[in-house]
Amino acid sequence: MTAPSPPGAGPVQLRFTALPEHVRTARLVTTAVARRTGLDDTALEGVRLAVGEACSRAVQRTEASTASGGGADLVALDLRLEGGALVVEVRDGAGAEDVAGDDVGLLLMEGLADAVAVTDGAGGPGGCVRLTWRLPPSSS
Repeated sequence: MTAPSPPGAGPVQLRFTALPEHVRTARLVTTAVARRTGLDDTALEGVRLAVGEACSRAVQRTEASTASGGGADLVALDLRLEGGALVVEVRDGAGAEDVAGDDVGLLLMEGLADAVAVTDGAGGPGGCVRLTWRLPPSSS
C-alpha cells in the first residue's frame, strides 16, 4: 500500500530560463511538492540535492549548446506521482552531449534517488534526466 495522494497532487510543471540562479527556485518548488508526499526529512534532502544536480546539469548543457549557436534556453522541470513514486523529470533543449563534471553529478543523483534514467531530449542525446523516489507506505 502506498501513501495516499495529498490534496491537489496533480502534476507540477516549472519552466525556467537556463540560468544558475534559477536552480535554487527549482529546488525549493521540488522540495515543497515532495514534502506533501510523506517522504521523511532525509529523503527530502536527497530529493533537493538530486534535483539541484539535474537542473545544474541542464543549465550547463544549455549554456554550452547556446554558446555554440544551438539549443533552446529553457529548462523544464516536471513533478508527478506515478505508481507509488515521486517522479521528477528535468529536460533541456541543448544539443550538447557531454558536460564537464557530468559523471560526478550523475553518480551523485544515482546515490540519492531510487532510480535515475538519462534519455534523449528534444535537443539531442542526454537531454532528459528522470529521477524516481518510492513513497513510504501509508501509516494508516
